Amino acid sequence: MRRFFVVILLLLFTSLGFASDNSSSLVDSGNNPNGYKVEGATELKEAAVAEAVRAALEPKGVRVLDDKGKAICEVWFRKQIPTTKEEVPGASFGQIPEGSLIGVIHFPSNTSDYRGQGIKAGFYTLRFGLILQDGNHLGVSPARDFFLLCPIGEDKDPNAQLKTEDMLKMSRAASGTGHPAVWCVVQATSDKDLPKIVKNEHEHVILETKISTSSGSLAIGMVIIGKTEG
Repeated sequence: MRRFFVVILLLLFTSLGFASDNSSSLVDSGNNPNGYKVEGATELKEAAVAEAVRAALEPKGVRVLDDKGKAICEVWFRKQIPTTKEEVPGASFGQIPEGSLIGVIHFPSNTSDYRGQGIKAGFYTLRFGLILQDGNHLGVSPARDFFLLCPIGEDKDPNAQLKTEDMLKMSRAASGTGHPAVWCVVQATSDKDLPKIVKNEHEHVILETKISTSSGSLAIGMVIIGKTEG
C-alpha cells in the first residue's frame, strides 16, 4: 500500500511539472499578436546594395515573421541617423531631416504599402519623409511621418539628404505608380522589450524598435502590414 501511494505522488508531481512547462510556453507565444514574431537578421551582404550604404548600416538587422514562420521583411537601420533641433508641427519625428537615409528593407515576397499599392519583392532603401498638410491628404494617417521606399540601384549615397521632390520621384519608381511607396511611422507604445510586434485599433501589424540618431536613440513603430483607411 505504501508503495502504491509513492507511485501516485510521483505521477502527480510529474503531471504538474508538465502542465507548468506548457503554461510557460503558452505565455511566451502570447507575446506576439496572432503569432507574428521578430528575430535577428545577420549582416547585410547583398551585392545589389551599394557598398557605401551597407557600410552605413548596423551590423545586424531585424526580421519579421508571420504566424507560419515565413519572413515578411528584414530591416537594417542606419548606424546613426542625422537629427536637428527643429520642430515640425504634426510630426512625431520631425527632428529627422526629410530625405535622410533611414536604412534598407528587404521583402522576400511581393507586398503592399500603406496606400495598398503593390510592391515587388526585393531590396529598397528607406528615406524619411513628411506627408503634406493639405486637403488631398486629410485623414490619410494619424501622423505625418513616413518611410519612403527608393530603388536600391538608384540610391547609393547614404550621406545624401535628398530634396523632397527628388525623393518622391525616386519613390514613385519603386511603386511604379504616380504615388510614392510609403510606410507609416508612429510613436512606439513603449520603449521596453524592443524590438517587438504590436497591433493597433485598426489591426495594423507594427514593428516597434529603436533607431540610433545623432541625438540619441528613438523608439519608433513602423506599420508592416496594414493600409490607410483614409
